Amino acid sequence: MSTLEEEGRLADLTCWFSTFVRASLGRIERNRIESKRMTWLEYNEALQELHPDSEVVVGTGAQATWRLRRADLMPRHFVVSTSDGGAGIRPFSSDTVVTVNGRQIPTGISELRDGDVIEAGSAEFRFWAATPGDSRIGTKAPVTAHLIDARRRSALSLHRVSTGIGRDESNVLVIDDDSAASFHAEVRREAGGHALHGCDSALVKVNGHAVSAPVMLNEGDEVQIATLVLRYTRGALPEGIDAAPMASLTSSAADLELIAPHARSVRPPSMTELSSAVTLRTPMRAVAFVSSVIAAVAIATLVFLHR
Repeated sequence: MSTLEEEGRLADLTCWFSTFVRASLGRIERNRIESKRMTWLEYNEALQELHPDSEVVVGTGAQATWRLRRADLMPRHFVVSTSDGGAGIRPFSSDTVVTVNGRQIPTGISELRDGDVIEAGSAEFRFWAATPGDSRIGTKAPVTAHLIDARRRSALSLHRVSTGIGRDESNVLVIDDDSAASFHAEVRREAGGHALHGCDSALVKVNGHAVSAPVMLNEGDEVQIATLVLRYTRGALPEGIDAAPMASLTSSAADLELIAPHARSVRPPSMTELSSAVTLRTPMRAVAFVSSVIAAVAIATLVFLHR
């Protein structure tokens, strides 16, 4: 082999080795960049990896990417997406309530920053833009709050997960008012506070604005349900105002009166209703008597024929 051929092969080997080294270094650099871009979502010491240019749907349903069964979430509650521009979060629909650092987010995409606290249902999450840090998320006590009726100097406790309001007797707060729907509104304990949900097209307002989607209640908010006006508070009740776990509002000709649930009056049946009931029951008793006589005759006939 001539010297020229050896030099040529050595040059080719050197070129191949140089290309290999550059490609390896490129892969290492890309992996380093990708690792820096990797983001995380933390819940109850569990981590969900958020890959670049992807999205994670959080909820309780089978179609959720990250499925959490005991967190009081909707089947698909919220979506976290990542891109070159960073990470963002949005509620899956206008019916789901999500807060970031204590503030309710709109239906569009909201930017996420490292360490942000996300609350939805009874769950609390932490977003990490790089290596997960020490979240130190502990178990929170349920938020204590009331709806105050200043006119009647009373308050409704919101200690339940759900507090129904309307004309139907199954509601926690029963309103006997023609302008109220059977299931007019609902206050749910979620996302670190209380959210007001209007049912169907019922008239529900917060600070004078009609509610078309769930609204997180803030200290001092004025809530109007039909003709009833209440004030939301998490603080101590004013002097002279008592809290009740349940209440009924019944209307008279001119005013409304607050009645405790155990004191709801039961109207005795009238004589007309009693007589109607007796009239309906008498034929039924006669039919039962005749049926018994026919059965006895049939049995006696069978016994006689058998003999």
